[in-house]
Amino acid sequence: MSIKIKEWISKMPEYIPGRTIEEIKKEYGLKEVYKLASNENLFGPHPDVIKRICENLGNINYYPDGEYREIRGKLAGKYNIDMGSIIIGNGTDQIIEMICDSFMEPGENVVIADPTFLIYEKSVLKRSGTVIKVPLKDFRQDVEKMVYSVNDATKVLFLTNPHNPTGTNINRSELDFVMENAGENLLVVLDEAYCEYMTDEEKIDTLQYLSGYKNLIILRTFSKIYGLAGLRIGYGISRNSIISVLNKVRLPFNVNSIAQKAAVAALENEFLVNEIKAKIEEEKKYFYDVLVKNGIGFIRSYANFILINSGENSDTVVEELLKNGFIVRPGENLGVPGYIRVTIALPDVNKKFLTAFVRIFNNLYKKG
Repeated sequence: MSIKIKEWISKMPEYIPGRTIEEIKKEYGLKEVYKLASNENLFGPHPDVIKRICENLGNINYYPDGEYREIRGKLAGKYNIDMGSIIIGNGTDQIIEMICDSFMEPGENVVIADPTFLIYEKSVLKRSGTVIKVPLKDFRQDVEKMVYSVNDATKVLFLTNPHNPTGTNINRSELDFVMENAGENLLVVLDEAYCEYMTDEEKIDTLQYLSGYKNLIILRTFSKIYGLAGLRIGYGISRNSIISVLNKVRLPFNVNSIAQKAAVAALENEFLVNEIKAKIEEEKKYFYDVLVKNGIGFIRSYANFILINSGENSDTVVEELLKNGFIVRPGENLGVPGYIRVTIALPDVNKKFLTAFVRIFNNLYKKG
């Protein structure tokens, strides 16, 4: 007799993690391998962050501050908001799960773009809910159709800005449309994991919407531009009434003490964010120039990655890139077959990657 598992687990889509640097080195006998698959900040955190981590290693025999007073205080000061409107999570993934745990009943649904970040769907299925998927329109979230897809059983509308995996944005008029038409009983979750990479002209001050709408949750993270992906710390901002609900389902000590100290140090060296943003913007322009010159399609990105058209032989492109020491994210795994998603790296790595990619692409598609 076999042990029966819950039905929703058998239906759960599987997250396919990227391959590791050591794995590729061993498989292909390479000395240098560059991981460009997971949208990490390859410039790394500020040196003061590393120093703060080392200074606090001697205290790991103590439980972390379960109220996250220091990091919430820093964030409250940064955004001029109340500490009670902030929740800390083991990455924003955990906060997404908290949202579904708190507000969804079996049989209810959420609306998401298709494709989008997989954790939304996984978190909903865990609550025995269903997902309404609205296809992208020209690689952008079709926010109008997403709003019109809401029904009486819809509890949450998930939006991402910039969007993963395409890197496209939601503009102010689109966000205004969503908030004005969503209805006060629908929770709108705006995932802004990559928002710091947007220019000042492109970025929307979404915190301003919190004063006018009681049904908005904003998610942000230290995993991307702050360079703390390995420590897993993110946060959510909303009305105190919503945050207090989420805190009831939050596990005690869900974020470790080292991550908290590192995040505080990162905020104390905020100037680095603008420096990295400027470097990424410059490197994206370099990518665009090379791709345009070689007649290779791509999607202009508001984040730190680019979706590049790799054609019908995309699997071969990915494999050849691995042989050359570059790990990228196959579009097939992200819901955009025929493309690869590439993280913007340091300038010398970007040059090496584009040289290899253009050569591989031309060999496959431009022979003769």
